[in-house]
Amino acid sequence: MSEKTVCTTVFPLNNGTNLPAVGLGTWQGNGSTKDHNEVRDSIIHALRSGYRLIDTAQHYHVEPAVGEAVRLSGIPRNEITIITKFWGHWHHDPAQALQISLDALGLDYIDVFLMHWPNAATPDNGEYLPITASPTYIETWRLMEKCVGDQCRAIGVSNFSQKLLDELLAATTIVPAVNQVELHAFNPNLRSVPYCHEKGIQVMSWSTMGGGGDHVPKGKEIITDPFFKRIAANHECSTGVLALSWAVQRGICVIPKSSSLSRIEENLRLVTLTEKEMSEMNEAHLTLGKLRLADHIDSVKGERDGKLTIMNWTNQDFGWEDAEGNWLA
Repeated sequence: MSEKTVCTTVFPLNNGTNLPAVGLGTWQGNGSTKDHNEVRDSIIHALRSGYRLIDTAQHYHVEPAVGEAVRLSGIPRNEITIITKFWGHWHHDPAQALQISLDALGLDYIDVFLMHWPNAATPDNGEYLPITASPTYIETWRLMEKCVGDQCRAIGVSNFSQKLLDELLAATTIVPAVNQVELHAFNPNLRSVPYCHEKGIQVMSWSTMGGGGDHVPKGKEIITDPFFKRIAANHECSTGVLALSWAVQRGICVIPKSSSLSRIEENLRLVTLTEKEMSEMNEAHLTLGKLRLADHIDSVKGERDGKLTIMNWTNQDFGWEDAEGNWLA
């Protein structure tokens, strides 16, 4: 059995700062007072329980609650890492997107500012643009590079593959500090994680415990499958904590979401897996099956030339698959 203690592990970023291994993710809100209060109170509880990383995004509509929680928590601002992200309709002007987030958060600076997806959208109606349209993600990144300073300590990307990062690094100056990607036992990113670490890019995982709603096949099996329950039982922990521990042990930052105060505390108490257990977790997708949650985001799904698209890009555009449909991450 592994001893469960509050995780204090940090990972170094390429700008000389450190990133806590476990942070609190924030969820999609609708701007209601109820959502605002729930998010604010959960973050205050997390910070007072030992969390020092909060992940959010403009698209979640909860930045005001995040900023209020930071101010009310009693934890000094310089001890907290705040990450936020901007959506595709701001790809033409990330400096303006940065100011919007600063104003919404009510904070003097953001620690890491991420391009939420590589896909751009039109500023007027948010229509998703194809991969070749301007601004490309490389053009947007060059604009982001100008944002780095007192109000934006580091910049990074989200949902970038090795292919996109290769192209980005070849054409720009600043190496992303962070790449936030979908990563879980059914999509373990066994190639992309070492690639990013070799390039000095810290990997952050979203949906480490799976998920995606009742319509997603296998979405909840990381929590419910006997395979994961067996390994979790070895450490007297939940399957959720097992999933988080596996990722952190691979050098990956995790940002689990929860509105449960007890679960927020639990998710900070990781366990140490054996080499055999790590290998079993790494290989689970080979026997239990693969799942890419992004393929099931109905609100942004489409089709072009008989191929699935997400925000007007194919899986090949993203670099997730080759022309034969083989997974590349």
